Amino acid sequence: MICYMHEGNPYGHLKVGNKVILPPNLASMVGATLPEVVGWLDELNQAGVYDFAEGGEIYSKRMVRDECLRNKRAEGGKLGGNPNLKVNLEVIPEVQNKVKQKPTPPSSSSSSSSSSSSSSSSSSSSSSSVNTNICPPDGGPEVKIPDCNHQGVKDLYHLHLPTLRKVEVWNAARQGYLRQRWREVATELAQTKPIDGNDVLSWWAEFFKHIGQSKFLVGKVNSKDGRAFTADLEWILKPSNFAKIVEGKYHGAN
Repeated sequence: MICYMHEGNPYGHLKVGNKVILPPNLASMVGATLPEVVGWLDELNQAGVYDFAEGGEIYSKRMVRDECLRNKRAEGGKLGGNPNLKVNLEVIPEVQNKVKQKPTPPSSSSSSSSSSSSSSSSSSSSSSSVNTNICPPDGGPEVKIPDCNHQGVKDLYHLHLPTLRKVEVWNAARQGYLRQRWREVATELAQTKPIDGNDVLSWWAEFFKHIGQSKFLVGKVNSKDGRAFTADLEWILKPSNFAKIVEGKYHGAN
């Protein structure tokens, strides 16, 4: 994934050309299953390794930050070093007098050459600037997807899956699972058209209806010991389970 980010445009973004690499694409590119990739991304996200850009793609915080610093240093080099040192010499007369030396009178040819070089350097310096687009503000660029509607998703879960366990506790871990799944769904939907929160909630309504069609997930299939498994919202939102539900792997016994 780092190799693809290294080749990404902007640098550090998980893209090929203008196309965002989504988890299904990444799974195919690295030769892994979708649940494996989703699980890996979930671990990296919890560790704060990456964030989401405005276009919905993943970007490496460290790679983008390093590229920003690299560009700033390169720009500083073009200007002749640390600009703060130059300013300090100008505002402190004592220091300025110590470093002043009598210049050697230049010849007419060298003066002309120096003037030309200075003009060229000034023109080059003014025309080139740091690409600030790759330097996100603190916390990364704002992700332009609707805010996660926790209550809306819980209400849809209770509406379409009334036989499953009711959500009584909504702790930080469960909130985190839903935020991640919401972001993935919203990012996918936003690839084709602008979306709002209602569009994402409509997807979740269909998703919960899809779960309701699985006899296994709603507790209508007994195991060998005679007991039936019943899903709950936290189990549904975990990365590997979520991917398997989307792929229909729990609907084979219907």
